[in-house]
Amino acid sequence: MEENIAQSLYNRAQTHPDEPALMFKENGTYVTRSVSWFWGRVQNIASGLLTLGIRETDKVAIMSGTRVEWTLADLAIISLRCITSTIYPSLLEKDIRFILDNSDARCVFVENAALLDRVLAVRHELPNLVGIVVFEDGAAGHEGVITLKQLEESGKNNAGQDEIKRRMNAITMDDVATIIYTSGTTGPPKGAEIIHRNIITNLKDLLSLSFNLPDDITMGYLPLAHAYERINQFGAIYTHMIYAFAENLDSVAKNIGEVRPTILPGVPRVYEKIYARIINEIEHSSRLKKKIFFWALKTGKASLPYRLEERPMPPVIRLKYQLARILVFNKLSGKLGGRLRIGITAAAPLSPSIIEFFNALGIPIYEGYGMTETFAPAVVSYGKNFKIGYVGKPLPSMQVKIGDDGEILMKGPAVFKGYYKKPEGTPAMIDDQGWLHSGDLGDIDRDGFVRITGRKKDLIITAGGKNITPQNIENIYTSDPFIAQCVPYGDNKKYLTAVLVLNEQEITVWAQQQNIAFKDYRDLTGNMQVYSFIRKKADALNERLASFETIKKFIISDHDFTLESGELTPTMKVKKNKVIEKFRDQLDSLYEKD
Repeated sequence: MEENIAQSLYNRAQTHPDEPALMFKENGTYVTRSVSWFWGRVQNIASGLLTLGIRETDKVAIMSGTRVEWTLADLAIISLRCITSTIYPSLLEKDIRFILDNSDARCVFVENAALLDRVLAVRHELPNLVGIVVFEDGAAGHEGVITLKQLEESGKNNAGQDEIKRRMNAITMDDVATIIYTSGTTGPPKGAEIIHRNIITNLKDLLSLSFNLPDDITMGYLPLAHAYERINQFGAIYTHMIYAFAENLDSVAKNIGEVRPTILPGVPRVYEKIYARIINEIEHSSRLKKKIFFWALKTGKASLPYRLEERPMPPVIRLKYQLARILVFNKLSGKLGGRLRIGITAAAPLSPSIIEFFNALGIPIYEGYGMTETFAPAVVSYGKNFKIGYVGKPLPSMQVKIGDDGEILMKGPAVFKGYYKKPEGTPAMIDDQGWLHSGDLGDIDRDGFVRITGRKKDLIITAGGKNITPQNIENIYTSDPFIAQCVPYGDNKKYLTAVLVLNEQEITVWAQQQNIAFKDYRDLTGNMQVYSFIRKKADALNERLASFETIKKFIISDHDFTLESGELTPTMKVKKNKVIEKFRDQLDSLYEKD
């Protein structure tokens, strides 16, 4: 019988008790904790849940940002042969109530007093809920609410170890391990049932590719309520890596320097910001420094085909590359900790030109592709399985093909069980032959590399009948350091327009150099000199597009897209429908003079 993820942690604690497993901040300083400490905390929490009357296959929810307590609670739930249901901490009360009710949650872990208030506001509508546990001390004080510390104390006093082991060993590969709820951007959240086979299949596939290695250090900062960060967490346990926690999203750059990870999962927005920061620094350096940098970049691009294919470089290119590493690449690598073996970008497309930029500079950024319904990875780039503009090749257990309409279809043991309490939704995703319909458009080249060309639902059909997938346009526009986001618009219109978000740091520095008077970033976005400058940028970018794909007119958003303003998902993907809805009147006004 295959080892499940809870058994993997338990067995690791028996054989390598002193092995480092977790890193997190305590009183402002990173501490490292062993596997035995990890399992000890998990066991105390699981024992505490037993005192609350949590039964096998009960659902227990977690609503928190990414922190060590999330991982401890998750493994405790799973070790009891229970099911973790996920709630994004950014959700509104109505969605929180829906998930707790829909998942039949018997208990919920919440991060702090603010999130506790949201649960308490709907608790009277949740008769199944028997326990609420708060991670942070001092946030309890309500009937039926205890802190994590209190739960663990009750666990220490409960002889539950034998019951935990019995339940953990009773887990089958067909048991549901977690229900991952979508963020509910297009209606009520849907709960994808992920079984243990889905998890272990992906972990074994990644391990077979040497994607994760035992001595690696990975860092978690994306939402653990999402499949992408969750597979990172489980991968660290399964392959004996160290899993380090960033303090929060704003501190990621600082924490990278402290943790010095060897594997860094990220999303395009993270790498776009790093790219813009590097370009900004170079543009404002001396003429000599700038000349050396762009010579090194050119050298890196020339050496890239040899490095990717693991072929020996011609002597002249090899010498130039070694010099470029000394003068430029090693310093840039230091900004990402200096030990990065793999940087991963997924969840949304990253411009191929930015991927080429990082890899040319010796910073290995690989793209991957998957869905919640495949428990994250389905296709990965790594080593020789890397081609710029493609997301890689399917994992060993995954079959991928292109449907008649260009849709990417997937089949394999990592494909999810279905949507919890939504039997009618599952056949729409998985056909009668077992193929998962991704909703993404793409193609596969003769070498088996998969390319994503867009989303079926994002397809723009102009008044002239042109079918346009906006992804290529977005990639080209966001490759410019001054443009952070681009959302094309033009369904049933004569031509395309767009909403642009500018890179605040870049445009602010430029405006200061031009002696433009302004109060703040919002003031800048309405400035005509700024508009004219971006217009010239857009004209140059349009030259890289087919005539029917060009952005003829645009508006500049007066704010960056954020989770709080409703234009981003928790994994920083743009909610295009929300953006269009918010700016529709302004976009439509661009066509009025035609």
